[in-house]
Parts: sequence; structure tokens; C-alpha cells
Amino acid sequence: MRVTYENIKTLPINDREKRSLKNLLLDVDDINKMNLKPPIYVDWQDYHNEYSPERTDPCPDYYGCYTLKSEVLKGEIIGVEMTIDMLDNTLCTLSNYVINL
Repeated sequence: MRVTYENIKTLPINDREKRSLKNLLLDVDDINKMNLKPPIYVDWQDYHNEYSPERTDPCPDYYGCYTLKSEVLKGEIIGVEMTIDMLDNTLCTLSNYVINL
């Protein structure tokens, strides 16, 4: 589910996370304004991962995790599934890199 300013309030997350997410969307907007690569967006996984019953190893469920995506990559994620704190660190690093080019 693509995260927008409008749908943050509908996500089943706590208020601290909603405030953080609004600020992180501002960072994404700043990164996209640089026009260095195709625009990115934040996605929130609103479904539980399903796995084959034949698997015997522990299978992670990424429900509620965040990812960075781009329309150009057709649903592929950029990086890995992240918590809100990991997303904050990732966008901080990316923002510092892009803005200081």
C-alpha cells in the first residue's frame, strides 16, 4: 500500500509512528525534487506473507514493514523491508547523499 499524507491516519500504527512517517514523506519529497533518478515512494505492507507448507525453516512475516519502491521498478523493492526506525536511517543516509552531490 503506497503511503500518502492522506492515508497515514488509516494505518494501524501508533501516533509516534504516524508523526515520524509524515516527516519521512517530506524527506522523500526532497529526494524526488533532485530528479537524479526515477521518483521513489514509501510502501507499507498491508498483508501477511504466505508460505508453502513444505517449508521447514522459520518464515518471516513482513506485515507492517516499510519498503522504498519506484514506479519504474514495477513493484520491486529498493533495499529491504524496514521498521520505521530503519526507514528513518535509510532516508537520512539517502537524503544526505543526494543533497550533498
